[in-house]
Amino acid sequence: MAHTSQIEIERKYAVEGDRALPALQGVGAGAGVVRVTSLEPFTLEAVYFDTADAALARARIALRRRRGGHDEGWHVKLPAAEGRTELQFPLGSGDSTAVPAEVAEVVRVHVRDHELTPLAQVVTTRRVTELLDAEGGLVAEIADDAVQATDARQGTARVWHEWEAELGPAGPATVEGRTALLDELEEHLLAAGATVSPSVSKLAQALGRTGLGADAPASSPTGAPTAADTVRAGVAELVARLIELDPAVRRDDEDAVHRFRTTVRRLRNVLAIHRGVVDQAAVAGIRDRLSRLGSVLGEVRDLEVRAEWAARELEAIARERGVDDAAATRRLVEDTRAEHGEAHERLVRVLGQGPYFRLLEELEGLTAGGGTGSAGVAGGAAGAGGAAGAGGAAGASAVSADAAARPAQVAAPSPKKEAKEALHRTGRRALARAARLRDALPESPGVEASELVAEAEALGALHDSRKAARRLRHAAEFSTEGAAAVLGRAAVSVGETAEELQDALGRHRDASLFAEFVLLTSRRAEAAGEASFTYGALYQRSLDEARRALEQAEAARKALRRRL
Repeated sequence: MAHTSQIEIERKYAVEGDRALPALQGVGAGAGVVRVTSLEPFTLEAVYFDTADAALARARIALRRRRGGHDEGWHVKLPAAEGRTELQFPLGSGDSTAVPAEVAEVVRVHVRDHELTPLAQVVTTRRVTELLDAEGGLVAEIADDAVQATDARQGTARVWHEWEAELGPAGPATVEGRTALLDELEEHLLAAGATVSPSVSKLAQALGRTGLGADAPASSPTGAPTAADTVRAGVAELVARLIELDPAVRRDDEDAVHRFRTTVRRLRNVLAIHRGVVDQAAVAGIRDRLSRLGSVLGEVRDLEVRAEWAARELEAIARERGVDDAAATRRLVEDTRAEHGEAHERLVRVLGQGPYFRLLEELEGLTAGGGTGSAGVAGGAAGAGGAAGAGGAAGASAVSADAAARPAQVAAPSPKKEAKEALHRTGRRALARAARLRDALPESPGVEASELVAEAEALGALHDSRKAARRLRHAAEFSTEGAAAVLGRAAVSVGETAEELQDALGRHRDASLFAEFVLLTSRRAEAAGEASFTYGALYQRSLDEARRALEQAEAARKALRRRL
């Protein structure tokens, strides 16, 4: 089911009685408005859908089926940096009480495997005044709405009158221009007796609320935040990022799988790094499930990298050697992209199943007071040997063994001390795993069985070194960015150097794996009677890149040793 997308930028105003819109001739001249027209009134009938626990409303998302008007159909309104992003799907035929699968998929990460049922019904009698430019383009429209709404679950009916000022496709191109036009319209509407609406949307007002979103959390304890508070806030940011990226991963947007996989790894590492405030036994299952999710993501990402690497290297050979090998391009690029498509389909199936949804709920439970998780970040009191406080449902089970064993008179570590200790531990591990990188591999690939075993062991050691560098980078970035930022420039430098080591070892791994892939593919090409020159050139280029990357990794290792 195809859909369109647009940005909705509007302001709402409450109006008493049957007050009519003021004359708007002359308004918006600076934005190119030359003509004002009024349309005949029409009726809009909308039904809003949500889960039983209002998951969409908590995420400030509205999903509705609307009949009437030029854009009738299924609409999904999503939060955006400016205004809201509105996705519009055709109304279709069939059972109008069931949300189409294609529409539900857009919000699957919030809905998960729960049923979508009617939340509110809204009937609007609308009179529209259009502000048009010289070409007839819609610069803005003012909707005069008489609204009758029913909260479908509480049975409460509400009636109100409102005006909406919304920018059109021909509206100003800059934020400043859009704001100026809306301000000008607002001045006229307020002068005509309107007031700024206390409610942000018809759905919110139908439910008797001023806005959508999660209810405000209970007041936090007074005083300085504990290490547990800081780690909890940082973990919450990562979980929110994971949920935000999910729809882009399903669509296979550019770099989405990579960013999603990186966030999964960050979460897994952070939960392991901050052992002083995170119950390792309680989160072991979560970390294991994050690892399994990372493996599925890795399959997609590795094929993505392989196809990009092959395309880039084939282009280089064509440019430098004048060889354009269509058969090699088919095998190395096109076939890999087809594999990538199949792997992405498998990933989407995983993202649509119960285990993934339960993992999201466990992650949310780590940081939510009264959350669904059974494990979590120890509360401030727990850090000193008491019961978990802000951990909510995590309760005493969230208290790490170390924290529980700490004598009551010993103060829990401050956020800065906990971050420093975690970074120091992780740094020592990274240095130990990165020892003597230049001696890791033989000068040339082996052919004897013993040489192949030794080479495989060396590659495994390099992979472990890369993972340790990545964990150190995550520890440094977690303590210097976002809600958990408590360390300064020295920690930033450690993170940057760890990233250099991780990236160099990553290039070595990619080059080595690509060389192996080229070697295997060349044998199939040779059996089919295809030319082998391109494969030989690609193989040698990959070996050269692997050696260069290892030299860069050794330089980064030395720099990291100095940093630490």
